[in-house]
Amino acid sequence: TPRRGGRNRRVRTRDAAARVVQGADDREHAMQRGFTLVELMVVIVILGGLIGIVGLNVMGQQRQADEDTARIQMANLATAVRVWTIRHRRLPDRLEQLIETDPGTGEAVLEALPPDPWGTPYEYERLGGIRFRIVSYGSDRLEGTEHDIEWPDAVGEASR
Repeated sequence: TPRRGGRNRRVRTRDAAARVVQGADDREHAMQRGFTLVELMVVIVILGGLIGIVGLNVMGQQRQADEDTARIQMANLATAVRVWTIRHRRLPDRLEQLIETDPGTGEAVLEALPPDPWGTPYEYERLGGIRFRIVSYGSDRLEGTEHDIEWPDAVGEASR
């Protein structure tokens, strides 16, 4: 007696085997198409490290650039104070006098007073005779800290 469904059983078995092989091919193809979670995490960690290193270097350069800008601005203000002193034969009482129109010449020594790189005004102090100093309190904006930048500084400006 012939078996019932023998041929159908073979077809079904072949279809199941084909599906198993096809499933393995799909999984292999899927793995080739994308990244695993571990690979993505490794890339993110590497990028984070690089961004951190670059960020620290850039921030250090920005701080130095701000300090250099303050020194240059203070040297320019000191030159303006000297010009004002020559015109008036005395030191100004305050920096704001540098932007006031001189009745004799009809013009001011400076058009405007720049703030320091951190947005605060420079401090000016007469020291007696023709000596004066200009100070920026730096990035922390607090007087008497290591962030203060002073003109004349200890690198030869005082001998002028």
